Order: sequence, then C-alpha cells, then structure tokens
Amino acid sequence: MSDIKAISAGGLFTAALTLALGLSIFPLFFLGPLAGGYITIYLTKKYEIDGAKDGALSGLFGGVVISLISFAGIGILSTLIGLMSTNLGDIASLIGILAGILFTAIILIMFTVLGALGGILAENMRKNEY
Repeated sequence: MSDIKAISAGGLFTAALTLALGLSIFPLFFLGPLAGGYITIYLTKKYEIDGAKDGALSGLFGGVVISLISFAGIGILSTLIGLMSTNLGDIASLIGILAGILFTAIILIMFTVLGALGGILAENMRKNEY
C-alpha cells in the first residue's frame, strides 16, 4: 500500500524543485521529478517498497501542480490577447487553451515517467544498501 504522506511530500518537492530549476537553470528542470521520486521512496517505510508506483504517483502529483500553475498563466495570456484584439480574440484564446492542454498532457506524461525512474533508482539503492 502506498504511503500518501510520502507521495504528497515527494510531489510537492518535485513541483518546487522543477520550478526553481526551470526558472534558474532551464536545462536541468528534469531533475525535479527524478529527485521527487527518489525522495518519495526515501520517505516510505523500509518494508513498503514499490519504487515505480510510488515514484510515478509523486511525479504525477508534481506534474498536476506544475500544470495548474502553467495552465493558469496560459489562461491569463490568452485573455490578454483576447482583450487586445477583438476580432482575433476568440481564435487566439482557443489556440492558447489548446496549447495549454497539450502542454499539460506532455508535462504529466514526462513527470510520471521521470518520477517512476527516480523511484526505481531509489528502490535499487535501498535494496543494495540492506
């Protein structure tokens, strides 16, 4: 059974580290989900190790947080474009929303896979340690 506290802590760590790395050193943003999956497995109990599942869940949770933040930003941007140009506002808003949905789907898939990879790495390190 998954430890919800560890998964939510790993997901929040994923979101925070991804935001920090994405804003400061953009090419290293992918380390956020890897570290989040690793932290999730580190926080789980020693007898409850299911690295891929727990890491993927933490990556998914972190991806949802990042996607909500970025989707809100895209919504604001499309609203501003709609206010500036009344004739093209509907088309620009639609394109902005579709781009936001595509971006959200890509982020969720990428964060889930990278979180699972971080969980697998942490699980292998924990097994070799004991």
